[in-house]
Amino acid sequence: YFDIKPLAMNTILANSTVHEGTPDFSQVATTDEGMYKVEDDLGMSYYFRGAVENNYVKFAGYWWRIVRINGNGSIRLIYDGTSAHANGESSTDRQIGTSDYNNSANASYYVGYTYQVDAQRPSTQNGGTASTIKGVLDSWYSNNLQNYDSQIVNSPGFCNDRDLQNGSWVVNGSEFYYSSFERLYTNKQPTFECENDSDLYTTSGSSNGNKALQYPIGLISMDEMSFAGEVSEITNSTFYLQTTLSYWTMTPSTMAFDGARMYISKTNNSVSTARTSAAHGVRPVINLKADVQLTGTGTSTDPYKLA
Repeated sequence: YFDIKPLAMNTILANSTVHEGTPDFSQVATTDEGMYKVEDDLGMSYYFRGAVENNYVKFAGYWWRIVRINGNGSIRLIYDGTSAHANGESSTDRQIGTSDYNNSANASYYVGYTYQVDAQRPSTQNGGTASTIKGVLDSWYSNNLQNYDSQIVNSPGFCNDRDLQNGSWVVNGSEFYYSSFERLYTNKQPTFECENDSDLYTTSGSSNGNKALQYPIGLISMDEMSFAGEVSEITNSTFYLQTTLSYWTMTPSTMAFDGARMYISKTNNSVSTARTSAAHGVRPVINLKADVQLTGTGTSTDPYKLA
Protein backbone atom coordinates (compact mmCIF):
# COMPACT_ATOMS: atom_id res chain seq x y z
CA TYR A 1 0.00 0.00 0.00
CA PHE A 2 1.37 3.38 -0.99
CA ASP A 3 0.09 6.67 0.43
CA ILE A 4 0.07 8.77 -2.73
CA LYS A 5 -0.54 12.43 -1.88
CA PRO A 6 -1.13 15.26 -4.35
CA LEU A 7 2.17 16.61 -5.67
CA ALA A 8 2.12 20.08 -4.05
CA MET A 9 1.03 18.64 -0.71
CA ASN A 10 3.82 16.05 -0.84
CA THR A 11 6.48 18.71 -1.34
CA ILE A 12 5.25 20.98 1.46
CA LEU A 13 4.89 18.19 4.02
CA ALA A 14 8.35 16.87 3.19
CA ASN A 15 9.81 20.25 4.20
CA SER A 16 7.71 20.65 7.36
CA THR A 17 7.27 19.18 10.81
CA VAL A 18 3.67 18.06 11.37
CA HIS A 19 2.65 17.81 15.02
CA GLU A 20 -0.01 15.56 16.46
CA GLY A 21 -2.60 16.89 18.87
CA THR A 22 -4.13 20.35 19.19
CA PRO A 23 -2.31 23.54 20.18
CA ASP A 24 -3.57 25.87 22.90
CA PHE A 25 -5.62 28.44 20.97
CA SER A 26 -5.90 30.68 24.03
CA GLN A 27 -2.20 31.44 23.64
CA VAL A 28 -0.55 33.31 20.78
CA ALA A 29 2.03 31.40 18.72
CA THR A 30 5.19 33.52 18.79
CA THR A 31 7.71 30.85 17.74
CA ASP A 32 7.91 28.49 14.78
CA GLU A 33 5.41 25.77 15.68
CA GLY A 34 5.51 24.03 12.30
CA MET A 35 2.27 22.46 11.06
CA TYR A 36 -0.77 20.87 12.67
CA LYS A 37 -3.71 19.08 11.11
CA VAL A 38 -7.47 19.25 11.56
CA GLU A 39 -10.56 18.39 9.52
CA ASP A 40 -12.12 20.93 7.18
CA ASP A 41 -15.15 20.68 4.85
CA LEU A 42 -13.20 18.57 2.34
CA GLY A 43 -10.98 16.28 4.44
CA MET A 44 -7.79 16.65 6.47
CA SER A 45 -6.25 20.11 6.40
CA TYR A 46 -2.64 20.88 7.37
CA TYR A 47 -1.95 24.43 8.61
CA PHE A 48 1.11 26.50 9.44
CA ARG A 49 1.30 28.02 12.93
CA GLY A 50 3.50 30.68 14.49
CA ALA A 51 6.67 32.35 13.25
CA VAL A 52 7.21 29.85 10.43
CA GLU A 53 9.73 30.68 7.73
CA ASN A 54 9.18 27.86 5.24
CA ASN A 55 5.81 28.81 3.73
CA TYR A 56 6.89 31.36 1.09
CA VAL A 57 5.57 31.00 -2.47
CA LYS A 58 6.46 32.97 -5.60
CA PHE A 59 3.49 32.82 -7.99
CA ALA A 60 2.20 35.03 -10.82
CA GLY A 61 4.92 37.58 -10.16
CA TYR A 62 3.92 38.05 -6.50
CA TRP A 63 4.99 36.67 -3.13
CA TRP A 64 2.52 34.70 -1.02
CA ARG A 65 2.49 32.77 2.25
CA ILE A 66 0.89 29.34 2.56
CA VAL A 67 -1.91 29.38 5.13
CA ARG A 68 -2.79 25.72 4.85
CA ILE A 69 -3.17 22.64 2.71
CA ASN A 70 -6.93 22.27 2.22
CA GLY A 71 -8.71 18.97 2.69
CA ASN A 72 -8.76 18.33 -1.07
CA GLY A 73 -5.00 18.85 -1.36
CA SER A 74 -5.18 22.36 -2.80
CA ILE A 75 -2.92 25.04 -1.30
CA ARG A 76 -4.36 28.18 0.30
CA LEU A 77 -2.21 31.29 -0.16
CA ILE A 78 -2.42 34.82 1.23
CA TYR A 79 -0.89 37.74 -0.64
CA ASP A 80 2.41 39.03 0.81
CA GLY A 81 3.77 41.55 -1.69
CA THR A 82 6.03 42.12 -4.67
CA SER A 83 9.10 41.05 -2.67
CA ALA A 84 9.81 38.74 0.27
CA HIS A 85 8.94 40.11 3.71
CA ALA A 86 10.01 38.83 7.11
CA ASN A 87 7.50 37.81 9.78
CA GLY A 88 6.12 40.90 11.48
CA GLU A 89 7.65 43.27 8.94
CA SER A 90 5.64 46.47 8.51
CA SER A 91 5.17 47.21 4.81
CA THR A 92 2.28 48.50 2.73
CA ASP A 93 3.66 46.22 0.00
CA ARG A 94 2.14 43.29 1.88
CA GLN A 95 -1.38 44.33 0.83
CA ILE A 96 -2.84 45.47 -2.49
CA GLY A 97 -4.24 48.65 -0.97
CA THR A 98 -6.96 49.68 1.46
CA SER A 99 -10.73 49.61 1.19
CA ASP A 100 -13.85 49.67 3.29
CA TYR A 101 -15.46 46.26 3.61
CA ASN A 102 -18.79 47.71 2.58
CA ASN A 103 -20.09 51.19 1.87
CA SER A 104 -22.06 51.39 5.12
CA ALA A 105 -22.21 49.88 8.60
CA ASN A 106 -25.71 50.92 9.61
CA ALA A 107 -27.33 47.53 8.95
CA SER A 108 -26.27 44.00 9.86
CA TYR A 109 -26.47 42.68 6.29
CA TYR A 110 -23.38 44.75 5.43
CA VAL A 111 -21.19 42.01 6.95
CA GLY A 112 -21.97 39.97 3.84
CA TYR A 113 -19.30 39.42 1.21
CA THR A 114 -22.42 39.70 -0.90
CA TYR A 115 -25.69 40.83 0.64
CA GLN A 116 -29.35 41.45 0.04
CA VAL A 117 -31.04 44.45 1.67
CA ASP A 118 -33.18 43.46 4.66
CA ALA A 119 -31.97 39.85 4.53
CA GLN A 120 -29.48 37.95 6.66
CA ARG A 121 -28.16 36.20 3.57
CA PRO A 122 -28.80 36.51 -0.18
CA SER A 123 -31.70 34.24 -1.12
CA THR A 124 -30.28 33.17 -4.46
CA GLN A 125 -27.00 31.69 -5.58
CA ASN A 126 -26.14 34.77 -7.64
CA GLY A 127 -25.23 36.34 -4.33
CA GLY A 128 -27.17 39.59 -4.36
CA THR A 129 -25.20 42.84 -4.12
CA ALA A 130 -21.40 42.63 -4.07
CA SER A 131 -19.62 44.18 -1.11
CA THR A 132 -17.14 46.95 -1.77
CA ILE A 133 -14.20 44.70 -0.93
CA LYS A 134 -15.42 41.94 -3.26
CA GLY A 135 -15.33 44.46 -6.10
CA VAL A 136 -11.75 45.37 -5.20
CA LEU A 137 -10.65 41.73 -5.13
CA ASP A 138 -12.48 40.82 -8.35
CA SER A 139 -10.87 43.73 -10.17
CA TRP A 140 -7.41 42.78 -8.89
CA TYR A 141 -7.90 39.16 -9.93
CA SER A 142 -9.09 40.16 -13.39
CA ASN A 143 -6.06 42.41 -13.89
CA ASN A 144 -3.39 40.21 -12.32
CA LEU A 145 -4.37 36.53 -12.06
CA GLN A 146 -6.81 35.71 -14.83
CA ASN A 147 -4.01 34.36 -17.03
CA TYR A 148 -3.25 31.84 -14.26
CA ASP A 149 -6.78 30.39 -14.02
CA SER A 150 -5.55 26.93 -14.98
CA GLN A 151 -3.47 26.76 -11.79
CA ILE A 152 -6.06 28.20 -9.38
CA VAL A 153 -8.89 26.07 -8.03
CA ASN A 154 -12.40 27.16 -7.00
CA SER A 155 -13.64 24.31 -4.79
CA PRO A 156 -12.33 25.05 -1.25
CA GLY A 157 -14.31 28.29 -0.95
CA PHE A 158 -14.13 31.23 1.46
CA CYS A 159 -16.28 31.26 4.61
CA ASN A 160 -18.27 34.41 5.49
CA ASP A 161 -19.91 32.77 8.55
CA ARG A 162 -23.15 34.66 9.32
CA ASP A 163 -24.67 32.16 11.76
CA LEU A 164 -25.67 33.70 15.11
CA GLN A 165 -24.33 32.96 18.58
CA ASN A 166 -27.84 33.23 20.01
CA GLY A 167 -30.99 35.28 19.66
CA SER A 168 -32.51 36.52 16.43
CA TRP A 169 -31.11 38.40 13.48
CA VAL A 170 -32.27 41.98 13.05
CA VAL A 171 -31.34 44.62 10.48
CA ASN A 172 -30.46 47.28 13.06
CA GLY A 173 -31.60 48.77 16.35
CA SER A 174 -30.44 45.81 18.44
CA GLU A 175 -27.05 44.34 19.32
CA PHE A 176 -26.25 40.68 18.72
CA TYR A 177 -23.24 38.41 18.23
CA TYR A 178 -22.33 36.15 15.35
CA SER A 179 -21.29 32.59 16.16
CA SER A 180 -17.63 33.48 15.56
CA PHE A 181 -17.63 35.65 18.68
CA GLU A 182 -18.42 32.76 21.02
CA ARG A 183 -16.24 30.35 19.05
CA LEU A 184 -13.14 32.55 18.85
CA TYR A 185 -13.37 35.27 21.50
CA THR A 186 -15.02 33.26 24.30
CA ASN A 187 -14.19 29.59 23.72
CA LYS A 188 -10.99 29.88 21.64
CA GLN A 189 -12.08 27.00 19.39
CA PRO A 190 -11.49 27.85 15.71
CA THR A 191 -12.77 25.65 12.90
CA PHE A 192 -12.13 25.21 9.19
CA GLU A 193 -15.67 23.92 8.67
CA CYS A 194 -18.14 26.51 7.37
CA GLU A 195 -21.34 26.22 9.40
CA ASN A 196 -23.73 27.18 6.60
CA ASP A 197 -23.19 26.23 2.95
CA SER A 198 -24.78 29.49 1.84
CA ASP A 199 -21.90 31.35 3.53
CA LEU A 200 -19.21 29.33 1.72
CA TYR A 201 -18.28 31.44 -1.29
CA THR A 202 -17.37 29.38 -4.35
CA THR A 203 -17.57 29.86 -8.10
CA SER A 204 -20.23 28.39 -10.37
CA GLY A 205 -17.86 25.57 -11.32
CA SER A 206 -17.66 24.28 -7.77
CA SER A 207 -19.49 21.24 -6.40
CA ASN A 208 -20.03 22.87 -2.99
CA GLY A 209 -20.85 26.25 -1.47
CA ASN A 210 -23.07 29.05 -2.75
CA LYS A 211 -21.51 29.38 -6.24
CA ALA A 212 -21.79 33.18 -5.94
CA LEU A 213 -18.25 34.12 -7.06
CA GLN A 214 -17.15 35.22 -10.50
CA TYR A 215 -13.48 34.75 -9.58
CA PRO A 216 -11.96 32.26 -7.07
CA ILE A 217 -10.58 34.89 -4.70
CA GLY A 218 -11.50 35.97 -1.18
CA LEU A 219 -10.10 36.94 2.22
CA ILE A 220 -8.64 35.06 5.16
CA SER A 221 -11.08 34.06 7.92
CA MET A 222 -10.60 34.88 11.59
CA ASP A 223 -10.58 31.13 12.24
CA GLU A 224 -7.56 30.81 9.93
CA MET A 225 -5.88 33.67 11.83
CA SER A 226 -6.51 31.78 15.08
CA PHE A 227 -5.11 28.52 13.74
CA ALA A 228 -2.05 30.46 12.54
CA GLY A 229 -1.36 31.78 16.04
CA GLU A 230 -3.40 34.91 16.79
CA VAL A 231 -5.72 35.46 19.74
CA SER A 232 -8.25 38.28 19.89
CA GLU A 233 -6.91 41.36 21.72
CA ILE A 234 -3.52 39.73 22.54
CA THR A 235 -0.48 41.09 20.73
CA ASN A 236 1.66 38.85 18.54
CA SER A 237 4.35 40.62 16.55
CA THR A 238 6.25 37.61 15.25
CA PHE A 239 3.88 35.16 13.56
CA TYR A 240 3.85 34.99 9.77
CA LEU A 241 0.51 36.78 9.20
CA GLN A 242 1.47 39.88 11.19
CA THR A 243 2.19 42.97 9.07
CA THR A 244 1.66 45.61 11.83
CA LEU A 245 -0.89 47.12 9.42
CA SER A 246 -4.61 46.65 9.86
CA TYR A 247 -6.29 44.39 7.30
CA TRP A 248 -9.67 42.71 6.82
CA THR A 249 -10.73 39.17 7.52
CA MET A 250 -13.93 37.70 6.06
CA THR A 251 -15.49 36.91 9.46
CA PRO A 252 -18.34 38.95 11.02
CA SER A 253 -18.15 39.49 14.78
CA THR A 254 -21.05 41.61 16.04
CA MET A 255 -23.86 43.97 15.24
CA ALA A 256 -22.85 46.59 17.78
CA PHE A 257 -24.30 49.91 18.94
CA ASP A 258 -22.12 51.68 16.35
CA GLY A 259 -22.86 49.31 13.46
CA ALA A 260 -21.92 46.05 11.76
CA ARG A 261 -18.43 44.83 12.65
CA MET A 262 -15.88 42.41 11.16
CA TYR A 263 -12.69 40.96 12.60
CA ILE A 264 -9.49 42.67 11.48
CA SER A 265 -5.79 42.20 12.06
CA LYS A 266 -4.90 45.34 13.98
CA THR A 267 -1.98 47.80 13.77
CA ASN A 268 -0.89 47.01 17.35
CA ASN A 269 -0.09 43.36 16.44
CA SER A 270 -3.40 41.98 17.70
CA VAL A 271 -6.84 41.14 16.34
CA SER A 272 -9.88 43.28 16.99
CA THR A 273 -13.04 44.35 15.15
CA ALA A 274 -13.91 47.26 12.86
CA ARG A 275 -17.05 48.78 11.39
CA THR A 276 -17.65 47.60 7.83
CA SER A 277 -17.47 51.18 6.54
CA ALA A 278 -13.90 51.74 7.82
CA ALA A 279 -10.81 51.58 5.58
CA HIS A 280 -8.35 48.74 6.19
CA GLY A 281 -5.87 46.71 4.19
CA VAL A 282 -6.78 44.11 1.56
CA ARG A 283 -4.78 40.86 1.33
CA PRO A 284 -6.15 38.52 -1.36
CA VAL A 285 -6.46 34.78 -0.69
CA ILE A 286 -6.44 32.16 -3.46
CA ASN A 287 -6.03 28.37 -3.72
CA LEU A 288 -3.55 26.59 -5.98
CA LYS A 289 -4.68 23.32 -7.52
CA ALA A 290 -3.66 20.12 -5.77
CA ASP A 291 -1.84 18.72 -8.80
CA VAL A 292 0.58 21.60 -9.34
CA GLN A 293 4.23 20.67 -8.92
CA LEU A 294 6.35 22.81 -6.63
CA THR A 295 10.09 23.34 -6.54
CA GLY A 296 12.05 24.96 -3.70
CA THR A 297 11.97 24.56 0.07
CA GLY A 298 9.60 27.39 0.99
CA THR A 299 12.10 29.81 2.53
CA SER A 300 12.40 33.47 1.57
CA THR A 301 15.63 32.71 -0.29
CA ASP A 302 14.30 29.49 -1.88
CA PRO A 303 10.53 29.97 -2.17
CA TYR A 304 8.16 27.42 -3.61
CA LYS A 305 7.59 28.00 -7.31
CA LEU A 306 5.40 26.17 -9.78
CA ALA A 307 7.46 23.80 -11.88
